[in-house]
Amino acid sequence: IHLKYDPDSLALEISDQMEGRLGVGKAAIRKALEYALERQEQFEGELLRKGREILENHNPRDPLVIVTGRPYNLYDERLNLRLGQNLTKIGVSALPMDFVDLSPVDLSDFPSMYWGLGAQILRTAKFISERPWFFGLHLTNFGCGADSFLEHFYRHIMGEKPYLILELDEHSAVAGAMTRLEAYKNVIENSLRKSADGPYSEAMGY
Repeated sequence: IHLKYDPDSLALEISDQMEGRLGVGKAAIRKALEYALERQEQFEGELLRKGREILENHNPRDPLVIVTGRPYNLYDERLNLRLGQNLTKIGVSALPMDFVDLSPVDLSDFPSMYWGLGAQILRTAKFISERPWFFGLHLTNFGCGADSFLEHFYRHIMGEKPYLILELDEHSAVAGAMTRLEAYKNVIENSLRKSADGPYSEAMGY
């Protein structure tokens, strides 16, 4: 099932694959699909609305970390070792990339980035790089082939701006992740003390 198809083609494919197993007809499958797509659109819109609200109320002189990664990592506390809670625990304000409106961000300098999620991550990186008080945290997994390419572009976009690439696997522990997060917080604070609005004096990617 290819979710990038238009609704008519997607409904037809789902029907071909599952009509006999579900015991329902094409009309019922199409109706359920339309409802699911509508609810998904509403959900994504609510994320952006909440993100705008957070950004509007956030003190522009306080650092904000925007977290990128795959949805199954970003939103699963077992896989990301309670990343959100741990950032809050050390006093770091953070926002997942799905809460940020990236529609104005131009990605024409990466014309071959056809992968939708990869494009979203790179747009987020550009969004962060253009705002002095925003910082990036990219969550990835050990041995991820796609990220081995994506991280190269992420680093290129960030340039000399501090960022953290947090790589987790089945052997990772909360204590180790906390050490990385605390070190990154110190890097952010030190960079802001050195130059609140000017260029960063050294590359501090971790």
